[in-house]
Amino acid sequence: MTLRPETVRDLIRKSGDKQQWHSDGRSLFLVTRQRKGFWVLHFRDPREGGAIRNAGLGSADDVTPAAARRAASDFMSDLRNGRPIALATRKAKGEPFAKAATAWLDNHADEWSPRTRSDNKSLFARYLPDTFNAKPVTAITADDVAAVLRPIWAGPGNDKANRLRRMVEDVLSAKDVHPNPARWDGGPLSSLLSRKRLISEHRKSMPWRDVPAFFASKLTDSMEDRAGRFAILTTVRRKEVLCATWGEFDIPGRVWTIPGVRMKKPGGKVPPPHSVPLTDAMIETLGVPGERDAYVFPSSRTGRKLGNKALDKQWLPVDPADGKPYTLHGFRTSCATWAEEHGFAPNLIESALAHAKGNATTQAYLRSDLFEARRKLMEAWSKYVSQRA
Repeated sequence: MTLRPETVRDLIRKSGDKQQWHSDGRSLFLVTRQRKGFWVLHFRDPREGGAIRNAGLGSADDVTPAAARRAASDFMSDLRNGRPIALATRKAKGEPFAKAATAWLDNHADEWSPRTRSDNKSLFARYLPDTFNAKPVTAITADDVAAVLRPIWAGPGNDKANRLRRMVEDVLSAKDVHPNPARWDGGPLSSLLSRKRLISEHRKSMPWRDVPAFFASKLTDSMEDRAGRFAILTTVRRKEVLCATWGEFDIPGRVWTIPGVRMKKPGGKVPPPHSVPLTDAMIETLGVPGERDAYVFPSSRTGRKLGNKALDKQWLPVDPADGKPYTLHGFRTSCATWAEEHGFAPNLIESALAHAKGNATTQAYLRSDLFEARRKLMEAWSKYVSQRA
């Protein structure tokens, strides 16, 4: 999209202290700052091994958008044909990506949980090679970004490859790298990687009729069995169970309130807290209450929370039909299917699984008919699973 003269004037007039780059197409940019504007051509110089360079094409006060486009076209024509470059140029410089990434991680550390901070650092460490980390941020190209993403790329979506891409994009944006080679929408990267989303397999769920027998097989007092039984009864996600602390529980009120920061974050936004009605079977599974900040299901070996693999394949049986193990997450589907076949409303099931969208007013449900309706659903599910009268 090309910039019109009146658009150029508005962008300059509204510019502030931070430098901003506005694309006119074909690597030509209007750069604005403090109510001033100038034209810059972003190009790759074949004389320097394809190094990224910027060519200044004059002040926007003197050069119209049309004139800037002609100057850019003439410049590239001279470059391609080996003619002397008449315009003054400067080589784009920047600090190594590794240094920029460290600064970005430090600047945003207080926005994330300790687990997320560790995961973000691990993504950089595991998938970005030394050659990428050593490159100046202004020398990184879309080809470079595509090369590190390609081995783990499964199409645009919400997985580790896309998370890594977004973080690389944020690091480069923080250093005012324009155009940003890690940008997906409208950037060259979308031409270098597949735009097809892979169809993900649903997590394998145990048929609801088989759940009571499996539940009964895990009636030991081991921490793994108690945590697993609690996850099946409450139908919450694994992380929400393993990270639960005693301060989140109101045992007399029979409510467990999961903080929003530990819930699944649709669109990256932290949802409101989710209230879970507690049943007799759930409370018995919890055991003896401890300190407010103590984990409900600590590891008997370390005293910290159980690891994610504690309730993995070894804890779960396999489907005799195909030999593949069931998943803990799949019990959410087991419950949803059971509830649907027993006449519970779809919106109630979605709410019980914390699928329903909402905002802070969602907490009004804590004492509303919807919460009490969810309590009835969970009471019925608990009695079915534990085979209580």
